[in-house]
Amino acid sequence: MGKAIVRLDSVAATKNPTLIKSVKYMGTGSTATAIENGNFVAIGGLMTGEREAHKATTPAVDSTYFGLVCTPEVEYDEVGYHDLDTFSNPADTVLRTIILQKGDIFSATAEAFDTTPVVGNVVELQAGTKGKVVSTLTSGSTQVGKVIEIETVGRFTYYVVEVQ
Repeated sequence: MGKAIVRLDSVAATKNPTLIKSVKYMGTGSTATAIENGNFVAIGGLMTGEREAHKATTPAVDSTYFGLVCTPEVEYDEVGYHDLDTFSNPADTVLRTIILQKGDIFSATAEAFDTTPVVGNVVELQAGTKGKVVSTLTSGSTQVGKVIEIETVGRFTYYVVEVQ
């Protein structure tokens, strides 16, 4: 099983760079932790001594300022197999997140969700980095969007989410 892959189909952040945030993922507190693309993080204040890198942590179910991890998949190691499904953001590195806007559309592989989505499912935040897939929005949780389509591109299946 590979790592999550995210695709930015139609998102405002590609035209408005103020919606792109550089972050360091610190897990649930202060320990730098690796994270996959397609996961969600709560975005906090700037890291000590930084002007651009914000502290990112595991979101809560009701987080309101969060980002979708979508660091460009650049592999410098030329030895062995490398494809989109092998990329991960190592601990203690600055990574890219985007602040999603209502109407944005992104796609991710099943590894970005807590369970395999179907069209019509709601994606919401949970006390974890993967999108929580439910049939109806859970009371008190933050809705990310709704699954509107399932697409197979090559050997990857993407679940298309429209931000609500």
